Amino acid sequence: MSAAVIVVEFNQVPFIKEMNNSAEIALTRALNRTAERSRTRAARAAREQVAFPASYLSPSSKRLWVKTKAKRGAFNTVIEGRGVPTSLARFSRQGALAGGGRHRGGKVNVTVKPGQTRSISRAFIMRLRNNNLGLAVRTDGEAPARAYKPKPIGKNLWLLYGPSVDQALAAASNDGGIFEDMTPEMLNFLETEFNRQLELLNG
Repeated sequence: MSAAVIVVEFNQVPFIKEMNNSAEIALTRALNRTAERSRTRAARAAREQVAFPASYLSPSSKRLWVKTKAKRGAFNTVIEGRGVPTSLARFSRQGALAGGGRHRGGKVNVTVKPGQTRSISRAFIMRLRNNNLGLAVRTDGEAPARAYKPKPIGKNLWLLYGPSVDQALAAASNDGGIFEDMTPEMLNFLETEFNRQLELLNG
């Protein structure tokens, strides 16, 4: 399983001249605030590429979250995006029908790319054992054409998936830079926040 990672660390912070007690506390707080702000911006960038429900990328979901927070003596943060493909059911407004019923016309509508809806024939939403929803499609035996990593769950029956969070972040970045390096905007925010925290500590 791969995962998108955005790293914010002390060696990327050239504006700190002296690491006394107040500076350490200010830097720790500033790094964590920068990480939370960057996580929010990354979630927005991902949703511009893929139509994830907002709740799907909330911090509590652990699909795009601050995995490692800075602390004194360990001045780095890690923002991680989930690398597991997303159930295609997440991208449909339709739900599972009672009694295993089928949707009208045997079709399910999905919106993976914001503003672009398509219909999948011979498909239906089903409730899975873990109480999540899955989008299944029947075929004549072969894996559904052009499907992303379809998973067989029965005879001629496949669960369908869409992009993972890290794929959405990759699409939103330039040459993958969003994963490893601070952007100038992040660095500017970190410097401003560090100075603000230092002023609060020093009165």
